[in-house]
Amino acid sequence: MPKKMPEMGLAQVRNLRHGVVKEGGQKRKAGEPCVAYHRVGGIDGLALQCRPPTAGQEIGSRSWVLITTVGVRRREIGLGGYPDVSLGEARELARQKKADIRNGIDPVEQNQERKARDRELQRKKITFGELAEEYYKIKEVTFRGKNPKRQRNRLRKSIDRCIAEIGDIQIGDLTVEDVVRVLSPIWTTQTPTATRVRQTIAQIWDLAESRKLVSGKNPADWDRNLDGWLPPAKRIHHAKHKPAMRHQDLPDFMKLLTLRDTTPARALEFQVLTVARPTEVQFAEWSEINLEEGTWTVPGSKMKNRNPNEAHVVPLVPRAIEILRGMPQSGRYVFPGYRGNEQISENALNNTVKAIHKESLKSGGKGFMDPRYHKVACAHGMRSCFKNFAASKTDYDDVVSELSLAHLDNDETRAAYLSDQILDRRLMLLSTYSNYAYTGKLPRNSQRKDY
Repeated sequence: MPKKMPEMGLAQVRNLRHGVVKEGGQKRKAGEPCVAYHRVGGIDGLALQCRPPTAGQEIGSRSWVLITTVGVRRREIGLGGYPDVSLGEARELARQKKADIRNGIDPVEQNQERKARDRELQRKKITFGELAEEYYKIKEVTFRGKNPKRQRNRLRKSIDRCIAEIGDIQIGDLTVEDVVRVLSPIWTTQTPTATRVRQTIAQIWDLAESRKLVSGKNPADWDRNLDGWLPPAKRIHHAKHKPAMRHQDLPDFMKLLTLRDTTPARALEFQVLTVARPTEVQFAEWSEINLEEGTWTVPGSKMKNRNPNEAHVVPLVPRAIEILRGMPQSGRYVFPGYRGNEQISENALNNTVKAIHKESLKSGGKGFMDPRYHKVACAHGMRSCFKNFAASKTDYDDVVSELSLAHLDNDETRAAYLSDQILDRRLMLLSTYSNYAYTGKLPRNSQRKDY
């Protein structure tokens, strides 16, 4: 039978202190201060744990522990610090723990389960704003392609707009009404922006769902959720096409363009000959150019709505190759910018179109306007100019011009059929277009339809 400890009084407990090492060993020397457990009696196993003082302390920290056995496992059950928990309170807590053990409860496991529940509850109290910031940090390093800075800025603005309205709401409490409150002010006036904001909220909710912070239907989903609150985006927003000159005006435009001896002028001329998007020309790299084969391979990551692993090959007409051979190959990008910039600016091509328009007006010409919108043509509109030319002045099948413009084909059969990108036919069409652009003349024999 274990020896029963006599009950200590208040004064005795108050004077208890840490111990010292009696016999030295490899890790500790004799005489060093160490933790001491003082049995205080009254309840079997109740002890005051006394630690050596640290810097700035006269007395080390002291706390109550109940040293006992639960089943076959030795347990040290903490009962609180001394003197915050008095001797009498410690004995009463020890009695309660012993009663729990007799009833089959392990106080240590019970405490661990309670802490786990508290941690889980705290974890689920994360706000939409906090999770949105995490989402931004995850996404910002993944942006690739022609302008990752623009992608980051666009996401940042969407998140800031959300945080201003719903940032303090716990992610698990987010409702459809909250999402509508964010979207309503801009849904009909800034529909493309509002659509991006909706997608951002939906993706942040998906992140929360992957971490098991939420359950149920995503409040930012459109189907059977937001469609009952807001009108469809396609019904209220009609995308306007970029202003484009008539293809009949292209030869006059090219005469003035070839007289300009600037990098943006050569870049714009190259864009006309390749019918590429302006940003694709802006960020064209020498590593994508093969002068020997006469091709420009644009990575999918730099293109609109394209799989990053799916490149687009552009066949180059002789004048396009001539432009490339005339550009310095000292940097990464084909068309370097001014003042040490790696590539030309985003507005360089559009500004060149405007300058030529003004030059035409100044010399008595009619300029280069889009008759539909009554606006000056822009660089992106050169693609429409090409499309109109191909449709009205040649017999090439529509699929040849569509693939030249890198428009994706939604028909799986046709997409598979055109997996080789029909470079030969596209080069023939671009050559016809190039000849017309510089001479205003069409080939004598129209291209026979063969698709």
